Amino acid sequence: MKTIETTTVIEQIKRLLKDSIINERLIASNHTELTVDKNALAISSEIIIKESKFNSSLITITATDERELNNNYVLNVVFSLRAINYLITLKASINQSNLSYPAISTRIPYANWHEREIHDLFGIVPEGIELDPLILHRDWHPGKNFPMRRDFSKNNQIPITDHEIEFSVPHGEGLHQIAVGPIHAGIIEPGHLRFCALGEEIHKFDVQLFYTHKGIEKMLEGKTINEALTLAEHLCGMCSYSHSTAFCIAIESLGNILIPPRAVLIRTICLELERIASHMADLTSICSAGGFGFASVHAARLRETTLRSIYNLTESRFFRGLNTIGGLQKDIDDRSINLLAQQLLLFKSDFKELEKLILSTDSLLDRLELTGFLSREQAISLGLVGPGARGSGVDIDVRRDGSYLAYERYQVSVPIDTTGDALARTKIRINEVYESLRLIKNLIKDLPDGEILTEQKSYSQYTPTLGILESPKGELVHWVMLDKENKIFRYHVRSASYINWAGVAQATIGKNIVPDGPLVNKSFNLCYACVDR
Repeated sequence: MKTIETTTVIEQIKRLLKDSIINERLIASNHTELTVDKNALAISSEIIIKESKFNSSLITITATDERELNNNYVLNVVFSLRAINYLITLKASINQSNLSYPAISTRIPYANWHEREIHDLFGIVPEGIELDPLILHRDWHPGKNFPMRRDFSKNNQIPITDHEIEFSVPHGEGLHQIAVGPIHAGIIEPGHLRFCALGEEIHKFDVQLFYTHKGIEKMLEGKTINEALTLAEHLCGMCSYSHSTAFCIAIESLGNILIPPRAVLIRTICLELERIASHMADLTSICSAGGFGFASVHAARLRETTLRSIYNLTESRFFRGLNTIGGLQKDIDDRSINLLAQQLLLFKSDFKELEKLILSTDSLLDRLELTGFLSREQAISLGLVGPGARGSGVDIDVRRDGSYLAYERYQVSVPIDTTGDALARTKIRINEVYESLRLIKNLIKDLPDGEILTEQKSYSQYTPTLGILESPKGELVHWVMLDKENKIFRYHVRSASYINWAGVAQATIGKNIVPDGPLVNKSFNLCYACVDR
């Protein structure tokens, strides 16, 4: 598939959509924008997805309030053609006099959260689907306040109302509900999980998130690029460096900035260190939920040693203050690099012991095997990414399939498992840790001397750009547009956790019983902060 000529594929898509295309624009060397009528948006999206030879997936949908520019709102539906590493955006204008359009999620079900979020925040109506509130909880009185409209003041005080959001519950003899959260016994962020069970067998599972939504996308309107970078790297602690790097990649593409080779390798080293730290947190949670406390503590100890190595390298356990547009704010000296290499050798030895502990303990394996099963077909239909997808046999990884940082030069081996259960997702993480250690070793060996920062240039204005990379949880997408003063006009984040929650819900029902619920959840171990952005 990689040998398919890009121009041929794009021409094929344009022929398929020929009656719908109003305008065409080349956004970047690997990104074409096709403007279509809003009434053709859903069918055009389905055509792109159904052409399996393109290996296409919908990666995000954004809305922009452009009334001050052209009296319209705009929908941007972005697809990745993974076979040729190319992006297609379908753009449609929504006139403020008629805010409805045929819903994309009637044809591509995993567009549902995207469209409900846009309805909550902009008041744009996708016709043909249930519009239960997603992000805005009862104090916002969904349908009356639209915080992402540009004339909505950031200082508005929203009065609490008596509007309630209820879970839909199936009826039947013996069915009962089990509510978990939103406040949990562990030190995690709030999320309301609702099981509907017959005896102990789970028949339905719902989740309500966004209890601590930070409103960062609204906060960033009118901010400078550097101010935006500071907020971007505070979106999440677990994926902090992934977020700051994705933002930098997006802005650097707007200015055609090539960062120096030394900065390229250091950024890649840091991304792989973050992956190791995140996977150790995941293994900690999986072992804990599986009742194997000893292995859980062992994994937590290894995560702590990783975070200390990160601090010794960057002076921050979360890589904050390291990235900047054009490269890095500060260099890393050879002594710190050599120390990291030594620490990772010790880590690898300890990690082998943890792997043996996990994969040879029958009581844990009994809990993991067949629990939270998700087929390859289900994972694809839900648009899953990251370890959750790869554990169900979906062979995707932006590090290998995309072209960014040092991954263009250093081939990434992507572990795949086809059994689709909690054990598969556990094994994926174990194998990915080894791959990260291999990559870091080679990157350290080849780390060149030289500059770490390229001078900033001018940027394209009112032109959408994307920063896409493989975070520890999976594909991460930052969508950015700058105004005429090079300040943030619109900023949108689609994290891997945002798209993968549907996988948790699907994997929880079926042959699982109530005690399996936490284990299924932790086998994905999604990030609340990345969703509550």
